[in-house]
Amino acid sequence: MAFPFPFLLITLILAPSAYGAYNILFMCPFPAPSHWMFMEHFLAPLLQRGHHVTTFTNHPAKQRHPNLTEILIEPPLNLAYYHPKENMFKMQFSSDFENLHLYWETGLTSSEYALNQSKVKSLIASKDLHFDLVVLEQFFHESFLMFAHKFKCPVVTLGTLGYADNMDRAMGLLTPWSFVPHLFLSDINHMDFYQRAYNVYISLYDAFFRHWFYLPQMQAMAERHFGGVIEGPLPHVNELVQNISVMLINSHRSLDTPRPSMPGLVSVGGIHIKPVKPLPAQLQRYLDSSADGVIYFSLGTYIHSVDMPSGHIKILLDAFAQLKQNVLWKYENATIDAGLPPNVRISKWLPQNDIFAHANTKLIITQGGIFSTQEGVYWGIPLLFIPIFGDQHRNARKAVRAGYARSLLFDKLTSDDLVQNIQLLLNNSQYKQKALEASSRFRDNPVHPLEEATFWMEYVMRHSGAPHLKSRSAYMPLYQYLLLDVLGCTLLLVLLIILLIIVIVNVLKRCLALRLKANEDRQKKQK
Repeated sequence: MAFPFPFLLITLILAPSAYGAYNILFMCPFPAPSHWMFMEHFLAPLLQRGHHVTTFTNHPAKQRHPNLTEILIEPPLNLAYYHPKENMFKMQFSSDFENLHLYWETGLTSSEYALNQSKVKSLIASKDLHFDLVVLEQFFHESFLMFAHKFKCPVVTLGTLGYADNMDRAMGLLTPWSFVPHLFLSDINHMDFYQRAYNVYISLYDAFFRHWFYLPQMQAMAERHFGGVIEGPLPHVNELVQNISVMLINSHRSLDTPRPSMPGLVSVGGIHIKPVKPLPAQLQRYLDSSADGVIYFSLGTYIHSVDMPSGHIKILLDAFAQLKQNVLWKYENATIDAGLPPNVRISKWLPQNDIFAHANTKLIITQGGIFSTQEGVYWGIPLLFIPIFGDQHRNARKAVRAGYARSLLFDKLTSDDLVQNIQLLLNNSQYKQKALEASSRFRDNPVHPLEEATFWMEYVMRHSGAPHLKSRSAYMPLYQYLLLDVLGCTLLLVLLIILLIIVIVNVLKRCLALRLKANEDRQKKQK
């Protein structure tokens, strides 16, 4: 439910301020539906615990709540205009460096678009609003951290894609590149010499261009939209990044490479996986009656099956027709132009998590988004990846390495390869066994990730930003962090000691030489 801005003002001014009931500004400027599907899971427990939440998003809430106020980006940014979907099918050939710049440019574009919304301008200009916490998606929207400066409140960020080096730096940790791979290389567990060299290269490139190219543009954006409205000089966005209290990161120890951490870096992977709900009656009967099992196929929420080239749709249909299993296909049109095999059922929408929970779901064919991958792991189902862009390729490589998945290249897809890989995943019990082992590890948590995330958000509010969690190293210059000043002074001291020893030795040698010469002269005189 979208509310006019005056209603927001009245609601927040009159909101109860009793201990434990807080006002939270919850911001997700990026328009991708999958990002909001992850973010919205944080809302329910906050609302249930009596907090007042104001969301700023591209997507309306599915359910109304008296404590929820929505500021909607209307219309949402048309990502397809900047990144046509037909081009996405070619992005598997993009380099890591091109993908870095794509992320930066997308973040700059979506941030500028959102800040230009009249409702956001009203929020920036407001004088009487109060928030106890800003929650922001950690996805290239650093200019939005200026809201925390405006409302003088702490920040918790939500890292959709997992860990990145800049998150470590914000918390005072210098990522050890010798054994921790860059975000784009996170599928590599044990790096050889070449991989370590490349890891250093791309990590340096990322750090350099982020500092000198990307963040200055974010700062200029913040100055344009907040300057003149907020009294006094604006802090630099890099300073605001350093002041983030806690980062809740979509990562899990069972799926990702071990890495050093800080108290403010909290893994909450699997937070979006909810308890199973009853399936619609017709779909329940379909799954129950599939004696040979069901294969689930979806390309996610951004790239749709209808966007695929017609040749690839035919390849998929030809392959599915050769299977004895039924196929549930999330297809965004009511019909497919090509003939639909009798064992294939299409639907514009499917309750994915609830389907995965059914015992007859035997295989998942996915583009490799992190959320679908985690759901497949949670339910212990083998996966067949057909990655297209972004993090999908590394998610696929990680799953293949773990032994519960196989992967095919989209541009080289054939019906024969598809059938062969499906049969292998279904008939080789090793894949199912590995999937069940991964599921056991993924589910083995001291508390549910959503409970842990809620605890940390409230913890930050209870303790005024929890500055005690932040290491002093977050504010240290690099030379102090690396002890270069101590090493320099130590080296200088050693050099001075060596020099002093040399001087003393030379003086002693000279004194000895003079004494010997004096003795020689005395002996000559005596003769």
